[in-house]
Amino acid sequence: MAVVKWDPFRDLVSIQDRMNRLFEQTLSRSRGEEGVAATTWTPPVDIYETAETIVMKAEVPGVAREDIHIQIDGNTLTLKGERRFAKDVQEESYLRIERAYGSFHRSFALPATVRPENVRALLKDGVLELALPKAEDSKPRRIAVDVR
Repeated sequence: MAVVKWDPFRDLVSIQDRMNRLFEQTLSRSRGEEGVAATTWTPPVDIYETAETIVMKAEVPGVAREDIHIQIDGNTLTLKGERRFAKDVQEESYLRIERAYGSFHRSFALPATVRPENVRALLKDGVLELALPKAEDSKPRRIAVDVR
């Protein structure tokens, strides 16, 4: 696995975003504001590595294929999308709305060994799976040991 430089400020920005969401949710509940609103949300992501690929799985239930945008620029993978509020039910008919709607934006640093031209994306059952193949020279090789 490639060595990725630690950036402490990236973690601070993430913590600040979470704290802002927490305060917004708490304040809106205390004021009784439980209407339809586009809130920020972030799909949870699992990333793991096999011998040939790096696999990323993101939970994006309710997001249409057309509303998901994936881009690789240098060694940064950007995942954008939007979960739209369904207008098939009148807003005043809802008793409670707890699911978050709106757009999301996530960026991930990729190791230099990923070949962006061969990335595959599959959306199935609300899970987006990206397969990021590794370059041939980055795959582990087995070296035989001779005994004399």
